Amino acid sequence: MPEKALLDLLHLHPGADSPDYLRELRLQNLGQVDLDRLARQAEHTHSAKLRRAAAVVAEMARSKREYEEL
Repeated sequence: MPEKALLDLLHLHPGADSPDYLRELRLQNLGQVDLDRLARQAEHTHSAKLRRAAAVVAEMARSKREYEEL
């Protein structure tokens, strides 16, 4: 599950919910990440940080898809 692995990584790093930090990760294959699952798992942790990070990752994935469609 790439969603769980991503959340684990973000949990361990201070400031990992910032858009700058997430862009610096240069995440690839965001199309393979189930964004709904990512959001549900982040919600399940009851961590505001992980919920924010999941929302940023989802926005990055949507932006990347829109860019690729151009």
